[in-house]
Amino acid sequence: MRVALEDDGPLQLFLRERRHRIDPQVRHLGDFARLPVRWGRPVTQEEMAEAIGVSRVWYAMLESGTQVRTSPKVLERLSAVLMLDPAERVRLFHLAVPELGRLEVGAQSAQVLAAFTVVRAATKRLWAATTELEALETIAEEAAGIVGNADLVFYVRRLGEGKWEWPYVVDRGLAQRNDEAWKSATAGLTPAEIDELVFYPQLSQPGEIGTETIYTLTTPAVRDAHRETFGDPKLNLGSLLHARVRSRIGLVGGFTIKHLGGHTYPAEQRAIMSTLAELTSVALS
Repeated sequence: MRVALEDDGPLQLFLRERRHRIDPQVRHLGDFARLPVRWGRPVTQEEMAEAIGVSRVWYAMLESGTQVRTSPKVLERLSAVLMLDPAERVRLFHLAVPELGRLEVGAQSAQVLAAFTVVRAATKRLWAATTELEALETIAEEAAGIVGNADLVFYVRRLGEGKWEWPYVVDRGLAQRNDEAWKSATAGLTPAEIDELVFYPQLSQPGEIGTETIYTLTTPAVRDAHRETFGDPKLNLGSLLHARVRSRIGLVGGFTIKHLGGHTYPAEQRAIMSTLAELTSVALS
């Protein structure tokens, strides 16, 4: 299968549309950490310029249609910051470097290159983390950037049997419902059953991933608790994907992505999430 390039209009329109598409809640643009005062606000040209390592004037010229020379390295950083999918990444290069002509690239190769870029950026941040919480927050933020449209993203850490914490990285008004559902679901459960509700020990090895369908492997009490609370259509807590992080020094954690209603997580997305969880486990070991 080949990914063929279609005409997407001028480069400036492509860049503006993709910048406006970035979730205002994201805290990182590639390797660049946004200032807390910018969280929840649309990404600006100035932030884009800082994130890719160019001047604001230069980037403004790029978005205005002024002809400027761009290097492959800058385009690669721009692809990461804009969170482009494989086809969009190829399209960016085509629009920025017309001399390349009309290109086609294998879909599988494009996906591998995209995944490599994501993992490379996440690895840099992980190895710079100094605490467990910082590493878990970092990987949850990277996961949020990959998915882009999740209603909830949070990382979890096991504090003891049946005791977990789950700080939110992305919340589109769902956190309170999620917390209330958890309180309702765990009422009357034993500590071991509460662990099952967080996919432990079903997902016990670093990098293992699962969706809500994994509850078919739990005990009847846990299945009933999930169905009556998280599965309640009135709550509409939707679909989830969880990836397990586990270190050699005792940490059991992970990160969770949730979408309202039905949602399917593509195989390549699941593979990236698994790799990120495994890398985090290694970094914390």
